[in-house]
Amino acid sequence: MSGRLASRGARVALGLAVLLVSPVVAWRCTGPAPPDPGLRVLVARRILTMEPAQPTATAVAFAGGRIEAVGSLHEVRAALGDRPYELDRRFADKVLLPGFIDPHVHPTLAASILPIEIVSAMEWATPRGRTRAVRGRAAFLERLRELDAVRREAGDENGWLLVWGYHAPYHGALSKADLDEISATRPIFVWQRSVHEMFFSSRALEELGLERAVLEAHPQASWQEGHLWERGTLELGEPMIRILAAPGSYRRGLAMMSAVLHRGGLTTVAEQGFPQVGALIEFVLLALEMHRADTPFRFVLVPNAMFLLKREGDASGAERAASDLLDWGTRNIRVVKHAKYYADGAIFSQLMQMSEPYLDGHHGEWMMTPDEQQAVLEAFWAAGWNLHVHVNGDAGLDLVLDQLEAVRARTPRPDARVVLEHYGYAREDQHRRVAELGVAISNNAYYAHELAPIYAEHGLGAERAADISPLGAASRAGARISFHSDFPMAPAEPLALVWVAVNRIASDGQVWGPDQRLALDQALRAVTLDAAHSLGLENEIGSIRPGKRADFTVLEEDPTEVPPERLRDIPIWGTLLDGHPHPLPPTT
Repeated sequence: MSGRLASRGARVALGLAVLLVSPVVAWRCTGPAPPDPGLRVLVARRILTMEPAQPTATAVAFAGGRIEAVGSLHEVRAALGDRPYELDRRFADKVLLPGFIDPHVHPTLAASILPIEIVSAMEWATPRGRTRAVRGRAAFLERLRELDAVRREAGDENGWLLVWGYHAPYHGALSKADLDEISATRPIFVWQRSVHEMFFSSRALEELGLERAVLEAHPQASWQEGHLWERGTLELGEPMIRILAAPGSYRRGLAMMSAVLHRGGLTTVAEQGFPQVGALIEFVLLALEMHRADTPFRFVLVPNAMFLLKREGDASGAERAASDLLDWGTRNIRVVKHAKYYADGAIFSQLMQMSEPYLDGHHGEWMMTPDEQQAVLEAFWAAGWNLHVHVNGDAGLDLVLDQLEAVRARTPRPDARVVLEHYGYAREDQHRRVAELGVAISNNAYYAHELAPIYAEHGLGAERAADISPLGAASRAGARISFHSDFPMAPAEPLALVWVAVNRIASDGQVWGPDQRLALDQALRAVTLDAAHSLGLENEIGSIRPGKRADFTVLEEDPTEVPPERLRDIPIWGTLLDGHPHPLPPTT
């Protein structure tokens, strides 16, 4: 079956499936939405609106999920006139912000990782509890032995051991021989921290049918080490992904993801690159998860041009397939006319393309070849798409900016929106160029926290490591900046991203790159209004003003009043989505 016929068949199946889920009218269908309580006025200790003309308030009125008035209680009452309303004082001692937005998460990865074992250099808070940090090669391998022993004691001698979180700078080298030593009979799979790399035991390779000749023939695979990376992962790792994303486990993982996102105070999140595995199954399972009447957030889907290019075989076909996805949607899921493609490799794998060599002599990789990037850019640009480009290193950024500049010169589109996703390392001259081109940045500020100390010792050196996530310099150049977690690459906690960006405190407790700090007001905009802008939704969400959605994040303390070092520790009461309250469940 050709790609186009398969795509049409998937649309038919999708239509039948979505009828079981909710009507296909993006964000506006009746679905199982909670009943509207009518006109309500909320009173708060303080409301941070993210609107320059009215930055603070103490009351907000809304009805039908939309904001009607903002100001003091006296001003709001005057704006409402004689209309009857319910006065709600439950937040009189709390602080309201626009609902937090994470414009770059990966539900498929989250749903695949959260149910399996997490063995990483940092602690992770999950619905199953807090993991413990594991650092050092001996400690990492010992943890794998412990997990194997737990399974054996439970009577599981030969089942899969699935692990995520390995990171060579923290954990040392890892090989097939290491995994075989832990168990010769159990298939063991280790997913690298970035998910751009996979490691397998001999038994795992056998179980998956990954043969020696296939791995030895691929330039980004190693049979001897049992290792796939970048395009090797994308092109050979599909059998493993099918196991990780099995529907039962995937559905459980999505429920765990929902709990994580809610605890972060998020009201809107975006999948940057849909689909990752298979459009139909991903969409239907996500739609089922989002169909609950008490769903505390909504999802935006950004089509994955790299996935569609691989499936369709050419860039024009990928653009047509992406256009087909624009018809998909439910009450809480919207597909936007933004497409994502990929330049260089992952920062967590140190495979970003760098203009100066890595200290150990290794080199970066391309996720899409320069020719593939050019073809996708031209096809989607000509069809009027907004674009998101995964780019991490400064050499990768040079290529991306050159290609963007050339396509704009050939076909001017003044209204086109381009967002550079990640922006892990860039030079001063590039910040200026980004600003001059009117290109926005969506950065994972958490990079500086986890990576600066270890990359100072491995790969980059102290000077370049201090400038990971170069937000201060980019801001001074005039670039527009939003934050994302890339969950599960960073915790889905916007306040943690704000804390890192404002303080630049790394995992060693030291300040790295103090000149790359952002001001608090800009950091808060980066998880609200500027995050909405990166998705083209700034007229609907991201700030508190009449006409926008009544989405709020409710905090117990005012981020403008606490010491900067405490920003990530501000307790979150919960959220309101379209005016409906969603308090956080009690912690256990």
